[in-house]
Amino acid sequence: MPEVEQFIPVKHLARELGMDRSHARRYVRKLGVVPQKRRTADSGSQLTLTITAQEAEYVRNTRREEGFGSEGKAVDTSVGVFYVVQLVPELDSKRVKLGFAEDAAGRLSQHRTAAPTAKILKTWPCKRSWEQTVIDALANASCRLILNEVYECCDIEKLLALGDQLFQLLPDPQKRPELSDVSPHNT
Repeated sequence: MPEVEQFIPVKHLARELGMDRSHARRYVRKLGVVPQKRRTADSGSQLTLTITAQEAEYVRNTRREEGFGSEGKAVDTSVGVFYVVQLVPELDSKRVKLGFAEDAAGRLSQHRTAAPTAKILKTWPCKRSWEQTVIDALANASCRLILNEVYECCDIEKLLALGDQLFQLLPDPQKRPELSDVSPHNT
């Protein structure tokens, strides 16, 4: 007798991964998996979005590789970039947004929903935990706070040069410290 293919409801996978349903659906599609509507034993004869057991395993493995634990919380997504974005260069070249992003292009896309002409002036490899300290340091480069992480900077070149100097002093954010022989982190 041929083996019957098993289907996993996306809502079950979402619960397992600690995600809400709509985020899980978008995440699955982002990975190239196309859910299909099917009737399942626990859906009360209603159509529900499902993926194959093999696709579900692929999603679980990818999620783990991205640093998410079994309860859905990120284990380590602490490394990305610090960016300086010029929000409306054609209207006010001095207005910049300073911040951290895991993905600079994705973050720029988000900024462009409110500021369609925004552009990235510079990025540096950075740890998430450095964000506020770097903002505080760079804001001293002739910048005045407008709101949140948006500043009016009278000298953009000075701001970028200060960023270059600062990040030259900081260690590689990807590099982990060497463990002592007595460290409990040794396994």
